[in-house]
Amino acid sequence: MSLLYRVIQRLNPQNRAAAPKYYVEAVIRGSITYDEFLDAVCADTTMNRDEVRMAFNKGFKTLLSFSKLGLSVHLDSLGYTRVTLRSKGVDSPQQATADTVTDIVPHFVFSEAFRAELKREKLERKS
Repeated sequence: MSLLYRVIQRLNPQNRAAAPKYYVEAVIRGSITYDEFLDAVCADTTMNRDEVRMAFNKGFKTLLSFSKLGLSVHLDSLGYTRVTLRSKGVDSPQQATADTVTDIVPHFVFSEAFRAELKREKLERKS
């Protein structure tokens, strides 16, 4: 199965008078539930859904613990996690305090190997 895309037209937000341009956008075919994901992970293994669920849940709790310590967690060929902050702009360094933070944003950055594998996938225009 290939990745589907569609063509969309967008205006340039920095120059609304410019002619719109056409871009490709990935088509999301649907979604799967956590249980469906767990079943797929279990396929061709001796693990059952509860064992995989327990491992994933413990892994996510552990990632959260390390993220709260300000650590980036590297997961070999999967990628790594990191946390960034969004804050209000202020006029002086003294005014830049924890109170100016507007959001704490967790990120998962996929590895080069993961991205390279996706890039090898065939692309097909949605009809």
